[in-house]
Parts: sequence; structure tokens; C-alpha cells
Amino acid sequence: MAEQNGTPQSPNSVITTQRDGQTIVAELFFNHSGTETFRDKLLKVILADSLQDGQEPEKTKITR
Repeated sequence: MAEQNGTPQSPNSVITTQRDGQTIVAELFFNHSGTETFRDKLLKVILADSLQDGQEPEKTKITR
């Protein structure tokens, strides 16, 4: 649970998945006044993660 101005804030969504015997829980908090979409932010995270691994990200066409 995140805090905003000292008060607890509930997540807008929670994603739970299992991989290799581990349970991964992600709490999602949306900024309703933000200009970036969830898809935009997710793409940034994926690209940053692939660059940390030393891999060249695949060139893909993103359609909306």
C-alpha cells in the first residue's frame, strides 16, 4: 500500500502471477491526471530491462 500525503492509498489494481515457483505481486497506482498511458510506461520498463541485460531490444511496430 502506498502513501500519499501521509495517508495510505489503496492500489487501483493488483496483478498476481507465478513463475519458477515464485509468486510475483504488482500493485498498480494510476495517475488519472497524467499524460502517459499505461502502455507507454510499460514499454519504457520493458525496454529499460532489456538494455540492462545487454540485449538489443527487438524492433517492433506498435499499433494503437
